[in-house]
Amino acid sequence: MKRVCYWFAIVTARCVLLVTLTAFSDLGWGQTQASPNCQLIASLPPMATLGGPATAAPKETELGLAFGGYGELLPDPCIHAGGLDWLVRFRRGVSSRFDLGFDTVVDNQTDGSVGITAKAATRYQVTRGFRLEAGVGASDQGDGKAVNADFAAVIGTNRHPNDIWNYYMSLRLGASRGLCQGSPCAGTQNHPPGALVPLGVIGTTARVSDNVRFVMETGLGEIFSREYSTSAPYIHLSFGVLFNVGKDRR
Repeated sequence: MKRVCYWFAIVTARCVLLVTLTAFSDLGWGQTQASPNCQLIASLPPMATLGGPATAAPKETELGLAFGGYGELLPDPCIHAGGLDWLVRFRRGVSSRFDLGFDTVVDNQTDGSVGITAKAATRYQVTRGFRLEAGVGASDQGDGKAVNADFAAVIGTNRHPNDIWNYYMSLRLGASRGLCQGSPCAGTQNHPPGALVPLGVIGTTARVSDNVRFVMETGLGEIFSREYSTSAPYIHLSFGVLFNVGKDRR
């Protein structure tokens, strides 16, 4: 099992690096465009942290259900946009520090389109109050398909698992790459704009019972994309419930 965890972590890290470098290759402001691109960026992976720095213990399963929203405050003359989404989370503890799983988001954008994004993810608990995360995913939205990845660091007070309230903060870097909608792939309107989005999140968990916690978090980030004339703020908000099935959390 440890070899499986090691292999998954290496593959995830390589995929995160590949998507991030691809997004970086697209960066550079778009002053040369004849007209601004007001498309929403290519869909990011699920960006919710949804809980403090603990991981699922061996043979324990963490299930999550969350509702939230995000906003892209696009530069003039574009209008602001965003969406509402439902998130389903699954994590399974495979060692004392590693867990594996997935996040799936169903997204309803402000233009009325509905899409789905899925991410395979791993989390590694460095210390009791510090966790690293990485994931790779893909999306199929009304405005196009995308591949994406993220990497995050989480700190918090999960060292007190029996307290009613615990608090956490995370810093996440999300990257997305829009896929061409036709052939040949030419022009900027033929695919959703790729982007890099650093996002800072603060959140809290409220203990409902030994195996149930309520979670709420908010975050602020910045969108960097070559399709926009300047960077643009990104906002994030989530409310959810986490269920732990199996052994007690550490």
